[in-house]
Amino acid sequence: MIQAIIILFALILGYFIDLKFLSNRFMNRLLSTMISLIIAVMGYNFGELIYKLQNELFAMLGMILSFIVLLFVINIACVHLYLKLIPKRAVNPQHKNGKSSNPLKPILTSCKYLLYLIAGTLLGLLINKPLVHIELIIDAVLVVSLFIIGMQMRREGHVLTQILKNKTGIMSALILIGSSLFVGALLGIIFGIPISHSLMLTSGFGWYSLASILNAQLINAHFGTMTFFIDFSREIIAIILIPLLAKRLPTELVSYSGATAMDFSLPVIKDHIGIQAVPVAISSGFILTLATPILIPLFNLIPF
Repeated sequence: MIQAIIILFALILGYFIDLKFLSNRFMNRLLSTMISLIIAVMGYNFGELIYKLQNELFAMLGMILSFIVLLFVINIACVHLYLKLIPKRAVNPQHKNGKSSNPLKPILTSCKYLLYLIAGTLLGLLINKPLVHIELIIDAVLVVSLFIIGMQMRREGHVLTQILKNKTGIMSALILIGSSLFVGALLGIIFGIPISHSLMLTSGFGWYSLASILNAQLINAHFGTMTFFIDFSREIIAIILIPLLAKRLPTELVSYSGATAMDFSLPVIKDHIGIQAVPVAISSGFILTLATPILIPLFNLIPF
């Protein structure tokens, strides 16, 4: 929660402090570099965790994949249905300079992100040691990224109040919460898991660090492991698919990014959907960030 507030503060600070000597071209390149660094580090942490938890992971693989696939399908479908009913709430992808872009570019970008992830994962598996001060480094990268995005919002004429009262962001967050809990209840019945536990599994909304710790403490280590992979996959899927499907499902993918829409996924959202998606992403991500530490302990109190 403190991290979310710091990141939001960095965005606001960037909005009010415009470093005019930094060109838009330079800032876009810097953001692209930071995205690549974040993905590679995420891959490293993922690889290190796989090595430690490989026996548990294989035993729970079927259940984890079921949660990942059904959450993706239901989350996207519910937001898409909402936008069909109220199309004016949809985010329109930004076309740079009014020119049609190379149709292969999104595929190449996704492949590039995937390669960074695979390279980081392989390094994590081979080295099998935690990176020193990595959380501090990543937080610093995120703060700089959000500072830059804040400057870009100001330069393109966006108003900060769009974040606080963004109806699209608020509604997409609420729909994501409702559809995720539906998936949790359904798969709880199918797999014979206590409904309270299955709801807790789907209440992380991409905040894998907090959600996995909470579920490990409140249920057991196995559920903590499952939570990590279910929520970590949300972030990875969003980052890989946004370049590919930004034109077709922009709002749906912003919503699917979950709590990460306001931090890890935000530079990718801004780069491939456009600066106009930033208020939606931050509004949605902030609500989902608040929801996780409230819903998981709350569902733990349910006696079934």
